[in-house]
Formats: sequence, structure tokens, C-alpha cells
Amino acid sequence: MPRDFQQTHENLLDCAKKHFLKFGFERASIREICKDASVTNGAFYNHFADKEALFGSLVEPVLQKISEMYSDSVAKHFELAKTDELKDLWRLSEETIQQIIEYIYENFNVFKLLLMCSDGTKYAAFMDDIVRLEVHETIKLINELKLRGVPIKELEEEEWHMLVHSYFSSIAEIVLHNYPKSSALKYAHTLAAFFSSGWQTVLGI
Repeated sequence: MPRDFQQTHENLLDCAKKHFLKFGFERASIREICKDASVTNGAFYNHFADKEALFGSLVEPVLQKISEMYSDSVAKHFELAKTDELKDLWRLSEETIQQIIEYIYENFNVFKLLLMCSDGTKYAAFMDDIVRLEVHETIKLINELKLRGVPIKELEEEEWHMLVHSYFSSIAEIVLHNYPKSSALKYAHTLAAFFSSGWQTVLGI
């Protein structure tokens, strides 16, 4: 990528992030982003197909990393499910929360874009997509435990959805309310203790 093209590309991304954070996707204007970046509207389309593609360029790298982190966590949980160390599932969950929080603070403004500024894009379903995936993987994990003869109470899928949604909503609070990182990491212990105890009680493990 030629240096001038790359510099213009990065400048558009920087300006777009500011405008999306301030106005949200729907109210942000390509014209104003281009004006801020000292780029013509015509030149904009040499870099991005449209406004949503511009938004996607800001959030997709983070979404890819989240997907990798999630896949790694799922694999570790399934490995533990094959052992007799079931209590370690909750320890691993706490480690996962802390890892997620660390990553959130490395990319705080991108998470703001996803959670607070994405209405009007395909990314507006970010939270629901995560919850749906987690419910699917959790039910698979529970079935794995059942196959091993672990007695577990049955839950309806709607119950899984409510519980999982409350878990991720709790984590999202740190972004929605701009908690300092030190506080968020402290609260991670509280969340882990609350949800691990609750899950074990609900599932009868």
C-alpha cells in the first residue's frame, strides 16, 4: 500500500472513530468525516465502499480477536469437562473475565462503538450474537458433562438466554459507564464469585 494512500486511510479511520463516538453511526456524516480528514468525498470511496464498511474497518479487527479468545476459552472449558476437576471450570471462567476486561481496556473506544454507537449497522446485534453463541456452547458443554454421568439440573433454553445475557450485560457495564480499569478488574472478582456460585446452585453441581 503506497505511503500516501496508507496515511489517508489511517487518517480517515481516526476521524471516523471520533465522529462515530460523538454522533453514533446513523448521525455521523461521510461528508463531515471527509472534511475533518481533509479528503474529498470522491477520494473516500477509493478507501471504503460506504459508511458501514468504514465502521467495520474500525471494529472488525477487535471482533476477530474476541472470536479467537472465545474459541480458546471454549476449548479449555471442554478439556476441563473431560476431567474430574469441575470446580476448575469456575476458576477458568474468572480468568476469562479478567482476560476480556484487559482486552476491553486496550480497545475501549472500539467497544464503545460496538455497544453504544452501532445502531444502523449489522454490528448492532453484537451483544445478542455473543449471547446466542454462548448459550449454544454452554448447552454443548452441559451435554458433555451429562454424557460423563455428571448430574445436572435441566434448564429451558430461554432460561439459559436470560442468565447468559445478564452475565455479559454485567461486563458491558464497565464500558457503558466508563469504569476505571482498576475498578473493573476488582469487580471481576465479584462477578466471578456471584455467577460461579449462582451457576453451581442453578445446575446443582
